[in-house]
Formats: sequence, structure tokens, C-alpha cells
Amino acid sequence: MRRVIVTVIAVAAVVFTVAATVEWLRPSVRRRDIQTAVVARGAVEATVQASGMVMPEVEQAVSSPVEARVLRVHRRAGDAIGVGDELLTLDTSATRLDLERLDEKLAQKESEGARLRLQIEESVAALRAELEQKELDAEILRLKAEQTRRLRAEGLASEQEALLDATAAKKIGIELAQIEQKIARTIRSGDAQLAAAALDTSILRKERAESRRQLDLAMMRAPRQGIITAIVQEEGTTVRRGDVLARIADLSTFRIVATVSDLYIPRLVAGMPVRIRVDEGTVVNGTLSSIDPRIENGVARLHVTLEEEAHARLRNNLRVDAFIVTSRRPGVLQVRRGALAQAPSEDVFVVRDGTLLRVAVRWGGVGEDNVEVRGGLAAGDEVVISNMNDYEGLKEIRLR
Repeated sequence: MRRVIVTVIAVAAVVFTVAATVEWLRPSVRRRDIQTAVVARGAVEATVQASGMVMPEVEQAVSSPVEARVLRVHRRAGDAIGVGDELLTLDTSATRLDLERLDEKLAQKESEGARLRLQIEESVAALRAELEQKELDAEILRLKAEQTRRLRAEGLASEQEALLDATAAKKIGIELAQIEQKIARTIRSGDAQLAAAALDTSILRKERAESRRQLDLAMMRAPRQGIITAIVQEEGTTVRRGDVLARIADLSTFRIVATVSDLYIPRLVAGMPVRIRVDEGTVVNGTLSSIDPRIENGVARLHVTLEEEAHARLRNNLRVDAFIVTSRRPGVLQVRRGALAQAPSEDVFVVRDGTLLRVAVRWGGVGEDNVEVRGGLAAGDEVVISNMNDYEGLKEIRLR
């Protein structure tokens, strides 16, 4: 009996040891180390997530109107300014010299125009005086020819004399017509020359006005009220015409500029609702206003208009998450997303009788916080939503 009892105890100890070892080696996970969610029916809003940046609703760039050198910087980024406040002082000596040259050229051109007008008036006056003299001569010759004709009729003058006087009267009539035509041509030519001179003068006046305008702009005064978001920092910097020297923004209202992969662009349309997550617990609603047609390095740019443009939590250049709602499906099977829905279909672990079983699942619309279940799960199933990559390849995991 003693040997039998010892043998039974030894066998039981071996069996217990083997069973405990097998159970110990079997993969397991503690419930408190995972997160689970229950499949239920509800609404799923399919969204596309984009990375956004808060930008001022109104921002104006102040560019250099001339090529110059920065002599002095009067303001710094972050300063509040009003209309007309001086931002920078530029070296405008070259622009002033150009303006003086234009003034001299304009004065010279106006003088040439006045001199040309006097020459034309003198030429026309001389021709008119010649015309008056010829008209007197023509009247005399006409009277003489008439007198000779009457004498010829009475036989007191020869036919040759009458013919000569008539020819002389006709000749001076031709000369009168030529002078009148010459006067008309001189007037037309003078008008054309004066018009050309006036056009040259007008062009110079416009160039001078533009040069003066650029000189006034080179005073670099603020065109609007706001906050300076950027400005040239170093004095002595040489700037070219068109270079942006400062940016002035109205930080009372904001908009969102977001970036997203170009793969999502076919799914996006202007007018879609957008939710902007500023931080945990702060969401601002908006609308997708436009999609930039330019694609750079596979990234598209989106513009979002906010319903609350002056929300207290918005700050310039603040990074936010933008969720663009592409569709809404009510009354479908859905579960909290967590680490799920990384692909259209994947294997997930479901809690069954104290065990985690791997189940193949098909997903539908993916929302900001939940995901639609198209197949593989039923209402009431408890699904692990934690990252389970460490248990890849396992069909079953013991739940402790």
C-alpha cells in the first residue's frame, strides 16, 4: 500500500507539473493590458484625416517696389501696427535720381512740344499771308483781263493781249489753289507732329507718376492695421524689386490650410463638412472651401473655412488635425476604432469564453472615432482595439 501510494503521488506530481508547464507556456494576456470595445449599431461618418495649420484669414505681404538697401528696421515680428506706421527705411537715392531724370526729360519734351507748336503756327501764318498776297494779285489780274476783253470787243486791244491777260489770271488761280492745299497739308502735318509729341509727353508723365508712386511706397508704411508676422531683420540687406519685406496679418479671424495625400483627392469635393481638432476636447467645425489643383511631391493643399473664425483656442501657425467628412451611414454595425482599420480587411481578436480568438473582418467607412463593420463580427461582440502586432500569427490567446 505504501509503495502504491508513493507511486500514485509521484505520477500525480508529474502530471500536474506537465499540465502547469503547458499552461504556463501557452500565450496569454492580462485584460488590464488591452482595450476592448463592443460592436453595436449606430452612425458612422467616413472621414479623411489631413494635417492642418491655422492661418490668418487676412494676411497681406508688403513687397519692395524698388531695388534698394535696408537702412533701418523700425518694427519686429509680433508688433501691433496701425495704418501708415513706418516699417522700414530703404535707401531710395537711385529711385530719386531716376525721378529727377524723368522730370528733366518731361520738361525737355514739353519745351520741344511748345517750340514745335510755334513753328507750325509760324509756317501756317506765313502761308496765309502769301495766300492773301496772291489773292490780291489774282484780283488785279482778273480785273485787267476783264478790261482787256472789253477793249478787244471794241477793237482797241489785240487778241494776243486779251489771251495773255486771261492766261495770267488763270495761272494765279492755280497758284492760289496750291497755296490753300499747302496750308491744309501743313496743318495736318503739324497736328500729327503735335499728337506724337503729346503722346511722348503723356508717356513720360505716366513714367514719372509711377516712379513717384514707387518712391512713396518705398517709405515702407503699413497699408493696414494688424500684427507683423514676418519682417526683414538685418539692416544693410540688399533687396530686389518684388521681394517680400514684411507680412501683416489680422489675427482676429483665422482659416485652415491643410495637406493630404493626393490619393484622397478623388474622394474630396468643395463644400464637405470638416471637423478641426485643436486639442483634446476642442473641436471647431468648418467647410472645405477649395482644393488647390497643384500637387507637390504627392501632397495636395486644402483650404478650410471655419464657422467660428475667432475661436479663443485658435493661434497663428498652430498645428491641428482636420477630419473631412466624405459620407455618413446611419444604423450600421460599428465599433470604436482604436488601432483598427489599418487596411480594408484584417484579422482582429474577439473575446470568447475567456479567450481571444482571431477573426477575419471586413471594414467599411472609417470615421474619426469609429469604423463600420461590413463582415466578420456581430452586434455584441467584444473586440480588442489595442495594437496586437506582438501576437501576429497566433490564432488564440488566453485571457487572464
